[in-house]
Amino acid sequence: MSTTGFNFAKTSANVRIADFIAFVSDRATEQVLKNFVLEQAMPHVHIVIGGIDDAIAYVGKLERSPLFLLVDLHGSTMPLSDLGRLSEVCEPSVQVVALGVRNDVGLFRSLLKLGVRDYLVKPLTVELLKRTVNVGEGKVSQVTSTRVGKTIAFAGTRGGVGVTTLALNLARHLAGQTHRRVAYVDLNVHGGAANSMLGIKSNNGLSDVLENVHRLDPQYVERSLVAKSSRLFVLSADLDFGDEKSFQEGALKRVLQLLCDSFHYVILDIGNLVDPLAIEAFDNASRVYLVADRSVFSTRQTVRLLRYVEDRDNNPPTSLLLNSPNAATAGKVDAADFMSAVGRNALLEVQFEAKLISIAENLGEMPKEKAANGFNQSITQIANDLTGQHAAAERTLLQKLRLRRA
Repeated sequence: MSTTGFNFAKTSANVRIADFIAFVSDRATEQVLKNFVLEQAMPHVHIVIGGIDDAIAYVGKLERSPLFLLVDLHGSTMPLSDLGRLSEVCEPSVQVVALGVRNDVGLFRSLLKLGVRDYLVKPLTVELLKRTVNVGEGKVSQVTSTRVGKTIAFAGTRGGVGVTTLALNLARHLAGQTHRRVAYVDLNVHGGAANSMLGIKSNNGLSDVLENVHRLDPQYVERSLVAKSSRLFVLSADLDFGDEKSFQEGALKRVLQLLCDSFHYVILDIGNLVDPLAIEAFDNASRVYLVADRSVFSTRQTVRLLRYVEDRDNNPPTSLLLNSPNAATAGKVDAADFMSAVGRNALLEVQFEAKLISIAENLGEMPKEKAANGFNQSITQIANDLTGQHAAAERTLLQKLRLRRA
């Protein structure tokens, strides 16, 4: 793999490494791209001879994805699968253009469904690039709807069932293990537990953006976030008790729209279920996880909450998580009886961890991998459910079985 001698931006958690990154298979295409970026006077570019695997490896290491990403599908036997892997390491806002030699309408439509902005058939020309990539406006000419991140809501059937513990460790896992950009929004404007469990302080960014929704733009929202790492950011508030705020209807929806343009996942930690912010969160969630324990009260609340969430216009897919937040063993509702009463199976049951989780939360750290292995496996299972890794593994296994039979 070789690299051209173009300029590069300095590495930073808040800036992109390059505005335009391209991985192409041949020198002729590389030269066309050189001519294009020189004609457009693009200052920060990275043009490489390499395949889609090289693009995935390179982009996955960047703190921020580029504005434009051009990838050559030459040599890819499974282009849809490869571009699916690429999308996992790219921010939703990155604009991907694919190159190929097949003038195939079916492939073109499939690529658009994956979120690719356009598909260009080689040989490439500067004029074709100019019609496709509008450098002045910073966008690829619109062909279909843009890919955006997902809004994931976490809510509990009662206080103390471990909503923040599960949601926050899922956010850490997605940011650290799967290299997604994650925004964690704590909707308790009077100070939720998330900041303490991360060892950071709130800057009241959530109340600020909600009060100034008419002035919001992507930069405003990003300045309101508190960074825990290069991929995990928190939006929260820590208002004084008794300091009541009423926010404009639709304010949270606008904030979520802007966050979803820059983050793979926006995780909403819902406290008070009837708070206007909670109602708006459910209305705009693309996925909901309900956390319950095996008590009679929690069983009854689960039935009511499922109806409350799924009767909404957006009808978000909803999964149940059974948690054991305390050491009590006697008197619990049997898991099978719980699932029979609520009319569906739980995604998983997280077993009680006597000591390690509490220590990690008080220290603002992640649970130790080996010592808290059962808990971490549960978080991994939730992440796999959310990202579709289980389904991908099943599809791969089926493909291998078919090949063996053939």
